[in-house]
Amino acid sequence: MPQGGEDPTRYLFAWRGVPVGTVTLARAEGRFTYTSVHLHTREGKVGALTREVKLTVDARGRVEGTQSVPQALWLWRGPPRAGCVTGREELTGREGPHCVTAVRERVVEGVMMGTPFQARYDAKGRLEVLEVGESRFTVAASGERLRAPPELFAEGVPVEGERGALTFVPAWPVAERLPGMTPWDAAAARALAKRVHAAFPEKGPGAADWREGGEGEAGGCLAHALRFAAEAAKLGHKVGMVHGLLVVDGGPARPHAWVRVALEGGGVLELDPTSLDGVRPETHLPLALVDPRGSPLEAGERWLELLRGTHRIVRRP
Repeated sequence: MPQGGEDPTRYLFAWRGVPVGTVTLARAEGRFTYTSVHLHTREGKVGALTREVKLTVDARGRVEGTQSVPQALWLWRGPPRAGCVTGREELTGREGPHCVTAVRERVVEGVMMGTPFQARYDAKGRLEVLEVGESRFTVAASGERLRAPPELFAEGVPVEGERGALTFVPAWPVAERLPGMTPWDAAAARALAKRVHAAFPEKGPGAADWREGGEGEAGGCLAHALRFAAEAAKLGHKVGMVHGLLVVDGGPARPHAWVRVALEGGGVLELDPTSLDGVRPETHLPLALVDPRGSPLEAGERWLELLRGTHRIVRRP
């Protein structure tokens, strides 16, 4: 990696397919800067939290006075070689083994402090995509217009038209079912939605939204959908989680999540455990249907396109 200044590189950060922030990496002479801007909720209000860490590094990328390498710098500056180094998480300062176990053309695989990762590079050796645990970082092209995720949650997406069903332009088809969704009785599914709704006394976004089973007493739509899926699984039913957008009282379309259940005798039933309101084409617009415990790749890619402004939301009378 050159020792002079370099153009900063920005990445979209998504957790389980949901865009939650951006990370910007920059390196100048003897200095590495890591800037995180991510979704932050406090007392039910959505905002952005910005954190910046500046580290003095030597020519080999090691933090001054140590043998550790900043985690992001280790990956960003080109495909690392097979073997292990001591890496440092920029925001927490935690240090531990960072190991590359396989290198195949432009793909590197390994483990960072016990968590598996896969990194993909372009032809010039620049990091394009990093998947680590349930997080995914995707590069934003230089000069690319990209809305910050906190802005998407706080301000939403404008809706064109006054009446009719919500649609994406260009169209974004969403599958009706996932493989393996188990048929269920509609009344039993609705009863579970009511129990999940009642389990969250506080409906604002909270820590439960970022837990696999939606555990906790305060949570938003993600927590409700994840809790519904987890409780359904205990009853032997696999359901789908819908990533999408919700329009309330003629406002903009904001990110939302709900569930889709396969019905006995055919067809599907969509339920919104957060509000218990009906899921209607005029209010709920599906973006992607995903396995609540599986890969959210499709949802993540579509959220990224929405942040890039490639699709509009239009009402069709």
